[in-house]
Amino acid sequence: MLERRQWLQFIKKFNSFHKEVTKTFARSLDGMEAEIGDIKLTVTESMTSKAIELPRNGEKWFKNKGIDSEEWKVFLKNPNMDTTVYKKGIPSSALKNKWRNLLLVLQKFITCEGRFGQMYFYHVRMMMHFLEDHQMNLPYFLLNSLRKMATNVQKKIQCIKNTMYHHGLVKILVEFHL
Repeated sequence: MLERRQWLQFIKKFNSFHKEVTKTFARSLDGMEAEIGDIKLTVTESMTSKAIELPRNGEKWFKNKGIDSEEWKVFLKNPNMDTTVYKKGIPSSALKNKWRNLLLVLQKFITCEGRFGQMYFYHVRMMMHFLEDHQMNLPYFLLNSLRKMATNVQKKIQCIKNTMYHHGLVKILVEFHL
């Protein structure tokens, strides 16, 4: 599926990172700028779009917005499953096998948050993006997720290990500015 839609090249860009660079980035991100050593990075939706080489097309969706349709339930082994009982994510074991691999790729490379046993609605929405008629503005989503991560890192200076993610995206943004 990923090869057919040329997503594999996009995902490969997220491979490799440096956690200390992510930490410095997250601690310094203030609105639209971050600083890593002598490098000042402009962090906007437009710049993110250029760095990841994806257009700003599709729905501007973020984690605080719901998913209106029930179409996402095609990912589940049992599409009639009552998902309202899950308050902290749906177990990844509830997914059909072909979608579990995509979820794992998103978690390991795109979001890097490490909670592999759970699927959250932002994972669902990103997975829907890979279906042709459910496009979302990925630069918008990734930028807002990056800003949220930075805000959380800045609030929790002593417990940032569990708060940091998007390591690959930070690497891409830094390399883009070099």
